[in-house]
Amino acid sequence: MKNKGPSRRGWVQMLGLSVLLFFAVAVLSAIPFIRDWELRFADTFFRLSPSPKQKSEVVLVTLDDESLQRYGRWPWSRTLLAKLTSNLVKGGATVVGLDILLSEPQTPDADRALENALRSGRVVIADKIASYWDGPHWMEPLPQFARAAAAVGHAQAPLEQDSVCRRYPPLELSLDGARWAFAVEVARRVDAKRTANFLSSYGLAAQDETRPVLTAKPVLVPIPFRRDGFDTIPAWTVMQGLDSLLLRGRPALVGFGTTEIGDRLNTPLHPEFPTPGVEVHAQILDGILSGRSLHEIPLWAQGVTLLVTCGLAVAVFRSWRGLAAVGVFAVTAAALYAVALLVFIIGSRIVPAGSMMLAVILAPLLVYTADFVLVERSVTQQLLGLRSWLALLGKDGTAREGEDLTWRLELLQQLQTELGSLYELHKTLLESTQDLVAIFDEQGKLLLKNHAFAKAYHLFPDASLSLEQARTQWIASDDAPLTHRESIEEGEVSLDGELYSVRVAPLPPTRLSPKGGTILTLTNLRTRVERDRARAEALGFITHELRTPLASIQGFAELMMSYPESPLCVGAPDTIFRESKRLLALISSYLDVLRLDAGAKSVASSSIDLEAAVRQVFDILHPLANAAGMQLILENEENISVMGDAPLIGGAILNLVSNAIKYGKPQSDIRVRCFRENEEVIISVHNWGEPIAPDEIARLFDPYYRASNTAKGTTGWGLGLAFVKRIAEKHGGSVRAESEPAGTQFEIRLPAKTEPAIVVKEVR
Repeated sequence: MKNKGPSRRGWVQMLGLSVLLFFAVAVLSAIPFIRDWELRFADTFFRLSPSPKQKSEVVLVTLDDESLQRYGRWPWSRTLLAKLTSNLVKGGATVVGLDILLSEPQTPDADRALENALRSGRVVIADKIASYWDGPHWMEPLPQFARAAAAVGHAQAPLEQDSVCRRYPPLELSLDGARWAFAVEVARRVDAKRTANFLSSYGLAAQDETRPVLTAKPVLVPIPFRRDGFDTIPAWTVMQGLDSLLLRGRPALVGFGTTEIGDRLNTPLHPEFPTPGVEVHAQILDGILSGRSLHEIPLWAQGVTLLVTCGLAVAVFRSWRGLAAVGVFAVTAAALYAVALLVFIIGSRIVPAGSMMLAVILAPLLVYTADFVLVERSVTQQLLGLRSWLALLGKDGTAREGEDLTWRLELLQQLQTELGSLYELHKTLLESTQDLVAIFDEQGKLLLKNHAFAKAYHLFPDASLSLEQARTQWIASDDAPLTHRESIEEGEVSLDGELYSVRVAPLPPTRLSPKGGTILTLTNLRTRVERDRARAEALGFITHELRTPLASIQGFAELMMSYPESPLCVGAPDTIFRESKRLLALISSYLDVLRLDAGAKSVASSSIDLEAAVRQVFDILHPLANAAGMQLILENEENISVMGDAPLIGGAILNLVSNAIKYGKPQSDIRVRCFRENEEVIISVHNWGEPIAPDEIARLFDPYYRASNTAKGTTGWGLGLAFVKRIAEKHGGSVRAESEPAGTQFEIRLPAKTEPAIVVKEVR
C-alpha cells in the first residue's frame, strides 16, 4: 500500500532519518566483518563485467607440472633458464618478463649463460621485498643479472584486509630511488607512449626517478581484471624450440602456473581459488596496454553517493508498506546494483556498492523503527488523554453535552475493564514491589498478599489472617501515631523490630471483592532509621568521646587563669597540649570514617611505615599510659609496611591502644606487634584485663555494643571498635578479637606489601 506524499514535517523527518542512516552505515562499515562483505560485494562487478572485445596481447609462458617433470624439479639450472629466455627472444616476443627471483648464485658457467641470454635488451626481471631476521629488505637479483637485463621491476602485490589482491603500487620507493612495478617495466618496453598515458591518468610521471626518497605514500592503482584469461604456452614447448605464432610480436611473461611452487594470490575473479602471481602481472600489463584504467571515485563523492542512496531508500520505504514493501526492497536493491555495475563497466569507476546495499538493507529497519516510536508516542498521548477525560465525566458516567464521545466511550469501557484488573492486584504484580501489600475483603478477610507481607507476618502459604489480627501485631509509634484523613488511615508502626509507614485505604468494588474491601500497605523506613542512628552516633561521639579531653583542657585553662602562681599550673600546659592532640586525632579519625562512608573521600594509597605509625600513637598516648602505670611495648619486623591511608590506619591503632589503656589492668604492659603472616600484615594490641565472654566476641565491633565485663565507671558509647572495623574493611582487610584469661588481643589484618625481615623487639 502506498502512502500519501510527505508534508513539510515529513520532509524534515525523512532528512533526519537519511542522515541517521548515513552515519549508521559509516559506523558499521568500520567493522571488519562488514567491511569485508562490502569488498566482496564490489568484487562481483569483475565477475559480471563483459570481457573486452579486443583479445589480450599478453602471452603467459608457464612453468607447469609437465615442464617440471620433463626438466627436473625446481630450481632449474640457470642454463635451462638461459635457453628458455633465448628461445622466447628468437620466437619473436617483443619483451620477455621473467617473474622469477634470481637472487642466489649457481655455478659460474650457468650464471654466465643466463647473463648472456639477458643481454638481448628485451628481458625484464623481477625483485621483491622479503622478510629477514632483521626486518624487510629487497630481494635483489644478482648484480650481473641486473646489469644485463633491460630493466628490473618490483613484484610487490599488497593484499586487502580480506587477503584479496585488488590493487598494486606502480612505484615502490626505496633508498636508491623509485622502482617501477614489474608489469609497468614490461609495458614501457612494449609501448612507452601508451604506458605514459596510463600512468598520467593516475597522476604519475613516466620518467625514471633515481633520487633517494626518505618518506612517501605510494599510489595504489586498481587492477582492471578481465574474465576471459590469456593465451598460455607451457615452458617445455618453448624449451624444445617448437615454433608458435602466439609469441610473435607479443609480450611474454614467464612464471609458475598452477604448481604450488610460486606465489599464488586471491583475486576478485577467484576469491576462493588462488591465482598464480604471473597471471596477476599479466592482468596489470593487459590493463596498461589496452588502456583500461579503473578509478575509485573521490572520498567526497563516495559520501555524497551514499547520502543520496540513504535519502532514496528512506523515501521509498516511507512510501510503501505491507507486502508491497518486499517487492520494493528487491527492485530498489537491484536498481542500485545495476546502476553501480553500469558505472563500473561504462565509466570505469568504482562506487561504494557495498555501502549502498547496506543502506538499502538498513533503511526499512530504521524507517519502521521510527514509525514504531511515533506510534508508541501517539498511543501514550492518547492514554494520557483518556485519563484526563475520566476527570471530565460526571458521576453518572456521561460526557459533557455538545461533545461526540461515542468512540471515546467505547475506549473508556475497555480502559475501565483494564483498571478493574489492575485493582485486583494479581499476585505477580504484588511481588514486584518491596512494600508489604495485602488485600482484605469487606469483612476483613485476607484475599491476597505478596511475599514480603507473608515473610514479615511469618505466614505459611495457606495461613489465614484478618485485618484486625494484622493490626494487633504492630505497635503504633508515639512520634507519628495513626491518624485518619477522610477514609485513609496513615502513620508509623513497629513490626518485628522494624519501623514501617502504614497506609490503610478502602478498595473500590472489583471482581475479586464485589463489595469493596481494604488495601494495607506498609513501607519499610529502614533508611530513615539508619539516618537517625548515624545522627545519634555522631551526637554520642561529640557528647562523650570529645567531652573528656575538652573538660580536661577547660579545667586546666581555668586553673591557669584563676591561680597562675599555683604549683599545680606547672604541668597544665603539657596536659592541655596532650589532650588537644588526642582530641584532634579523635576528630580527624572520626571525620575520615564518615567521609569514606558517605563517598566524599577515597582511601589514599601510600606506603605506611608501621613502626613510625605506632610510635606516633605512643607519643600521643604515653602520658595516659604513665598515669595508669602502664608500659607501651612495640615488637615489629624490620621495614614492614602496608599500602593505605596513613591517617586512617593511625586512627585505628590509636583507638585500639587507647581502649587497651582504658580497659586494661593498671600497672600492666600493653604490647603492640607488627608482623607478617602469609599474605597479610597483622597489627595486634594485647593488654591484661578481665576476659570477655566468647559469645560477646563476635559483637564487639558492632556500633553501640559494649562488653558486659566493662566497669560501670568506665565511660564510652561502643563506637571505637566499629570505626576500627570500617577502616580495616576500607583497606581490604579485616579485624578480629580473642580473649583469654591472660588478657585480650585485638588484631587488624591488612594485605601485605613487603617480604618479612628479621624480628626486632623495642620497648617504649
